[in-house]
Amino acid sequence: MKIFFDETQKERGKINTNYSMLRDSLRSEGFEVELYNDFPISEKTLRCNVFVFACPDGSKLGKTEIDALLGFLERGGSLLVIGNAGGDRGLRTNMNEILNPCGIEMLSDQVKDENNNEFNMPTHPVIKDIKSHPTTRGVSEIVIVAGGTVRGSANMKGIAYTSPVAEPPNVPVVVAGEYKSGRIVAVGSYRLFSNYGAGLNLRNNRTFALNIFKWLAHTDTSAESAPSGISSQTSLPPMQKVTAMVPPETRPMQGATSAIPPRPPTTSTSQQPITTTPIASSQPKPVATDNSVLQEIERLRSDISEMREIIARLYSDSLGYLQEMKEEVRSMLDYIRTKEG
Repeated sequence: MKIFFDETQKERGKINTNYSMLRDSLRSEGFEVELYNDFPISEKTLRCNVFVFACPDGSKLGKTEIDALLGFLERGGSLLVIGNAGGDRGLRTNMNEILNPCGIEMLSDQVKDENNNEFNMPTHPVIKDIKSHPTTRGVSEIVIVAGGTVRGSANMKGIAYTSPVAEPPNVPVVVAGEYKSGRIVAVGSYRLFSNYGAGLNLRNNRTFALNIFKWLAHTDTSAESAPSGISSQTSLPPMQKVTAMVPPETRPMQGATSAIPPRPPTTSTSQQPITTTPIASSQPKPVATDNSVLQEIERLRSDISEMREIIARLYSDSLGYLQEMKEEVRSMLDYIRTKEG
């Protein structure tokens, strides 16, 4: 199954940077994940099972591209459209021109919840009203960040709703359904899929994300997913026992003397002083045969590898927090644009 992540529309979600964890998780599940940058989007270039718009920003699709995408759905392809607070108006996009014919609309608002949120931040609402759907197996709560709401028609199912005390209350932030022979999902927050602090690692976000892609790709979502990056069908091979090779003990031959044999005479006319080099003992140095030494070496190697991963993670997290701050500012600007009209 092949998934294309579009980057022709200046998307904020990119599989080689802030969506790399999602990319790796999908690949560990057997999906082919590729960056798509063929312009314009056409029927010939849509050679995939699932096509993803991960929050386009300041770019609009042409009519022929929209027609190609709707045709892609009619032929059985699947589409995931991910937005952000402010919707089309705030992001200056036209994703609703694809979504509206399917019975979906991304609204130009922002969800806030003073009582149910992560990190004590109203713009990070915890969504606990999760409806029964193949995409929600194993999911009891998710967190969206700087997200907007999504409206669906009768044939499109809202599957995650804001709380009664949220702003706005009791409205869906994720909608899924079928259009002709294809499937479509619209999500109001692209940060749900992100690497960073307010993304895949929060609550049940990772499980929900993988379920979405499995459902869109028409694959089974009932099996429990293995941890990211580890296939449930593979295991590490056992360490092979290594036996140390010890040279056989050497003994002097009977009758041999320890004297150094005389140096043969030289043909030089001048007498050169004869120097002797002490001969090293033939007794072999002791070689450790205890496997505990080998195990200790392996343990040290494992510790070093783990420390490298921690350092890399700390570096990535530092960049991630800076990215988070940047995205918060962008989200606020998007929201302000919607209020200004």
